[in-house]
Amino acid sequence: MKLSYLGSDAEELSEVLTRCIGPVRVQRPLKTDLSYNYEFAAAGRVAFSRVISHGSLSIGQKDEVPKLLILLPLHGSACVQVGRSESLISKPGEATILDGNRLSELQIEGSRSHLSFVIDQEEIFQRLRGSLERPVYGSLDFTPQLDLADGAGQIIFKLSQIMATCFGADGAMHNMPETLSHLSGSIVNLLVDTVPHRFSTALNQGEWLPSPRHVKRAVDFMHANLAGPMSMTDIAEAAGIGVRSLQEGFKRFKGTTPISYLTQLRMEAAHRDLLKADQRISVAEIARKWGFRHMGRFATEYRKCYGCPPSEARNGPPLHEEPGD
Repeated sequence: MKLSYLGSDAEELSEVLTRCIGPVRVQRPLKTDLSYNYEFAAAGRVAFSRVISHGSLSIGQKDEVPKLLILLPLHGSACVQVGRSESLISKPGEATILDGNRLSELQIEGSRSHLSFVIDQEEIFQRLRGSLERPVYGSLDFTPQLDLADGAGQIIFKLSQIMATCFGADGAMHNMPETLSHLSGSIVNLLVDTVPHRFSTALNQGEWLPSPRHVKRAVDFMHANLAGPMSMTDIAEAAGIGVRSLQEGFKRFKGTTPISYLTQLRMEAAHRDLLKADQRISVAEIARKWGFRHMGRFATEYRKCYGCPPSEARNGPPLHEEPGD
């Protein structure tokens, strides 16, 4: 998907940005000039954009979205309000990393240009699950600002400049969607491996090490019997070890208990069903199918994991979807 916009109408710009990054409201002070040039390209679950603006405006989220927004300023500063109490300055030389599950507002005065990435958080969770060999969800808690002059920040900035060549009819990467997709994947890997976040300690302490055979047998048993009743003893017997050894194995290689791991697997299964199940099947039926008997507790835990109530999960459109694509 590729899209470009050049104009000064706040409502039109709101519609364009909502289509690309999620529900936002653009506001422009009365009797002020505005020019906004926006170029956008999506490669799977990662999208990339270039912005050149002149004038005063604010861009505020209208709702929470499970995405990560990374601003890479080229010229001019902007104020970012995160939630009710946190303020950041987005300025050249420093990336700003925003969690779409926390409402934020970007306030721009004067001339400003930046590059940005919009990453579906599920892309990051998949990468973490593959490394940690366990379910991963909840908040990512990336450090909010990153130096672009050194280390991973410098590499991310250089990659973003290469990706910017996809814009324009004569761009070097104008017709290279596979290359754009691979570069986007590299950005995700760099973020996960080098930028501090909630799961960095687990990665650095070796939870990514391959699990021993008895832990893998326990996990296979859980997957095969996910919708049925299951006790700690059942899991240990299937793995061919005692309960204590099972607990020690999961603590060392999965960073959690067997029962917590099983609950995480069932939550993921319920989430998948909520996204694809027939609307006539109730949330309660789906929850009970995967072993959740207390609806209030299920709804609370689901919101912690996925950033919205289970009832809302059924109505969300695919991210970066382009009508008629």
